[in-house]
Amino acid sequence: MAEKINNLEQPEMIFSVGEYIEAVNSVLKKLKVKITGEVSSVKLGPTGHCYFTIKDSSPDKQGNSALDCIIWKYDYQICGVKLIEGLEVILSGEGRVYEVNGRFSFVAKTIELKGEGALKKAYEQLKKKLDDEGIFAQERKRPLPELPQKIGVITSKHGAVINDLLTNLGQFGFMIKMVDSRVEGQEAIGDLLGAVKAFRKQDIDVLVVMRGGGSLESLQAFNNETLVRAIVGFPCPVIAAIGHDKDVPLLALAADYICSTPTAAANIINKSWETALLKIGQQESFIFGRFGEIVFRTKNDLLRLFNDISSRLGEFLTKHKSFAFELKNHLLRIEQGILNSKASLKNYQQKIQSGFSANLKEVIQRLCFAVQAVKARDPRNNLALGYCLARKNGKIVKTVNVLEAGDNFFLQMADGIVDSTVKKVTTRADL
Repeated sequence: MAEKINNLEQPEMIFSVGEYIEAVNSVLKKLKVKITGEVSSVKLGPTGHCYFTIKDSSPDKQGNSALDCIIWKYDYQICGVKLIEGLEVILSGEGRVYEVNGRFSFVAKTIELKGEGALKKAYEQLKKKLDDEGIFAQERKRPLPELPQKIGVITSKHGAVINDLLTNLGQFGFMIKMVDSRVEGQEAIGDLLGAVKAFRKQDIDVLVVMRGGGSLESLQAFNNETLVRAIVGFPCPVIAAIGHDKDVPLLALAADYICSTPTAAANIINKSWETALLKIGQQESFIFGRFGEIVFRTKNDLLRLFNDISSRLGEFLTKHKSFAFELKNHLLRIEQGILNSKASLKNYQQKIQSGFSANLKEVIQRLCFAVQAVKARDPRNNLALGYCLARKNGKIVKTVNVLEAGDNFFLQMADGIVDSTVKKVTTRADL
């Protein structure tokens, strides 16, 4: 089949009906075009696909040509144009021959309004509708997170806007994720919606949608209701940096932040970081200022302390000299006293020794006299002469009055003791 398609210009080539339709469709698929015309009939199918007819709208061709068209449900929903009879439109897409009936139709991928007046009217109508819903309300707008780092960007990689953004972003360690998208005309809607959908799954702090300025026709995609609602429902704040003049794109009005240039978008993203740097600088100045004050105060305190210590040390040294002088005098007096005491002690020692010898001799003499006296008074001397000592119950009997007949007593003699019993007691008076 591919060989037959490549040899379509050979008249001898024979196709079946199905092969020919397939060959024609393969050629038509490569022939993507734009067609303008006036909508003459519209029918919405049960599955949501829209079937309609367009015809030439110029006066010289009015009624001469007509073309059956179809736009699939999803493409019709996102195009933002409601087809009605008499509406002038521009279609982009490709032709197709249906195998079942051989009928030719133009399959539209996008639909856009023709003429600035129609675009302006549609713009104003959608703007009022969204405004009535509170889509553009300021209280709905979300602030950027403090110190954002992960930035998502939707724009065309072929434009200069991405370079402007990257050039003006500060050196704060930003992590940039970019999705390339068409940004011109109605054909960009699908790309833009796909990019927004892709970023919903990404971990980002802020989403930036950018393009340069342009006419109302070139900015049609940014006035698309489906895209505007996708931006409103995006999970993080959105910055719209879309160049514009008097007719601000609806996407920009719905975004959390609106600016006309990538540089302005970069400034918005940089702001909290620059504020943080400013605060750090202020805190640094405050800390160093306080540190300087503390150093100055400490220096003065140390100087006062040094002067005080010096003064007290001077007083101490003066007192120390006086004390040392007095101590030296005291030590000299003590030394002299010790020398005097040594001399006195030596004299006392001599006197004590002399007195002790004399006293010792006297004591020895007295002891000798006492020994002689004790010997003289020793009862044993009398016992040797024949005397006896009587004891009763261990006590010396000094009188007969303590004895009675029958009492036991002991008589101690010089050479022994006699155990005796009293037979009779006779007092001196009875003799």
